[in-house]
Amino acid sequence: MADKKKKEKSSEDVCTEEQNQPDKKTEKNVSCENKENENDELKEARDKFIRLAADFDNYKKRTTAEKEGLRALVISDTISEILPIIDNLERALASSNEKTPLRDGVQMVLDQAKTSFYNLGVKAYGERGDEFDPNIHNAVMTCEDDELDTNKISEVLQKGYKINDKIIRHALVRVVK
Repeated sequence: MADKKKKEKSSEDVCTEEQNQPDKKTEKNVSCENKENENDELKEARDKFIRLAADFDNYKKRTTAEKEGLRALVISDTISEILPIIDNLERALASSNEKTPLRDGVQMVLDQAKTSFYNLGVKAYGERGDEFDPNIHNAVMTCEDDELDTNKISEVLQKGYKINDKIIRHALVRVVK
């Protein structure tokens, strides 16, 4: 059995042995050279294909990331333009406590805007009693408050808004000394 394995030689071994015989240029030598050239070309083509596939995969990932970044930027810019309208609607509701159809309509518009903000991933922040964080709050006043500890928000003058971790607008707050 071992003899059979020794006698059986692969085509590469035969090609190598025949190429080592410089005097004999036979058809077998030429066919072996062609096979080696074809193998080299096949390896090069395979390598190019793998690189091209990797480049395309990187391109897809890069464009997806760019699209997400652009989407967040567009949403942020659009929301920044709409926020003064929302602030005015909230002020209109706060100015009147009587139940009128106009007040109900303003409340419905405000609720619809808040639902749209939620669907876009926009969150309001800054509530009375929250810990003051200079990274997301702008303290415009300080005050004394027996109900709250120091460095707590006593009043929110203007709500802050963010998308994920990106601040659209800082909250304007009054802080307890």
